[in-house]
Amino acid sequence: MKQALGEMTSAVRGRGCYLNNCRLNTDSKSKHSSNTQQPRQSVLGQSLINVGFPVCKESTLLASSRAVSALATKVRGLRMCACASQVIAWVAQSKFQAYFSWDLNAWDVAAGMLIVEESGGLVYNFDGTRADISSRDIIFTCRAETGEEGLLRDELIEVLRDNDCVEY
Repeated sequence: MKQALGEMTSAVRGRGCYLNNCRLNTDSKSKHSSNTQQPRQSVLGQSLINVGFPVCKESTLLASSRAVSALATKVRGLRMCACASQVIAWVAQSKFQAYFSWDLNAWDVAAGMLIVEESGGLVYNFDGTRADISSRDIIFTCRAETGEEGLLRDELIEVLRDNDCVEY
């Protein structure tokens, strides 16, 4: 619960995600009314992304700095809010399209993983595999437009790999 904002985000596996006891819409947003397959377009440039800024190790701080530099001109906006649990809740609410960070702990993400998944979002490791409670380097994305599921994750992973932000 974020008292200052009057927001409480919660979820129960298989029962959905809620903001102040009102269910968040988990249906994929559709911007195409026809059934024809549209080519996948970049969504990175339309996205507001929160980047973790882990300062406990120089190597993770440097990886984060490289990611900020690489993404700065490719996204609609970058933020660096320091409270992982709050940012993850905002991803579930689609206030941010994605959040990623390095060296997270189970207490940072345990509830957030469920909240994002129940809101229709995705939770993945930096290598593109599905994250679990033991994962440390994680990408959270909000629910996607129809036909764009996983696209933002894929674009973020490409930028992270191309700019030496995955290994630290």
